[in-house]
Amino acid sequence: MNPYIEIIRPGTSLLAALGAIIGAVISGAPFSILFLYIFLAVFLITGAGMVLNDYYDLEIDKVNAPHRPLPSERISKREAFSFSGLLFLGGFFFSALLGPYFSLLTLVNSWLEVLYASDFKRRFLIGNIVVSYLAASVFLFGALLTFDFRIVWIISLLAFLANMGREIFKAIEDIKGDREMKLETLPIVAGIRSAREIAQGFIASAVLLSSLPYLSGLLRASYLRIVSLSNILFLYSFSQTPTKIKKITKVAMLIVLLAVLLAIY
Repeated sequence: MNPYIEIIRPGTSLLAALGAIIGAVISGAPFSILFLYIFLAVFLITGAGMVLNDYYDLEIDKVNAPHRPLPSERISKREAFSFSGLLFLGGFFFSALLGPYFSLLTLVNSWLEVLYASDFKRRFLIGNIVVSYLAASVFLFGALLTFDFRIVWIISLLAFLANMGREIFKAIEDIKGDREMKLETLPIVAGIRSAREIAQGFIASAVLLSSLPYLSGLLRASYLRIVSLSNILFLYSFSQTPTKIKKITKVAMLIVLLAVLLAIY
């Protein structure tokens, strides 16, 4: 894979952009060129954050992920920093086309991405909370087209809870390099067993609350049938290694998004 594509983590950036589109759809916005602007704005800003994160995590990734573009020297630090800047500019451009509220949220989230990569990621739980907020906020971003947040706030809550669990499992996976760099992640401070239980608790909370979009009366019963598949995957992931949990929960999150879309039309 081209290192410039790989470094933006296209799967994660695509999932975030789709989340924003779904936020627009479930808020009742009619299809228009604005959907393309939303997709590109979120995809580019998310990708920029991914590149910046790798830029600051170079020494950690030499231990945890030596295959990544920066530690494998397929991209230099200067190239990565410049690439991140270009992606941020592109994201701001499309946000500006959408209006001031989109620009403001893009500015706030971009600043949080910078703080997360440079500092918050290394602090106890703060990094997990920030990145989970960023994952949840993409739905709110799309819903700014209509300002109808009746379903969107519920979906955002579920995304926040599920992503908190996923981020803690990622921290467990990265504990070797994080410990060498003297970071204060949850697994390092509280221990792997406690961190795993807390991560499972966040994901289980998302599973327990997953029926709320249907109970709100705003989605059809087909939502429950489809989202049950994601719930099974979430619960199945508890028996897997942190590396497999990351992949399984990403698929489960995608199924939730599809469940929401298919229950609207």
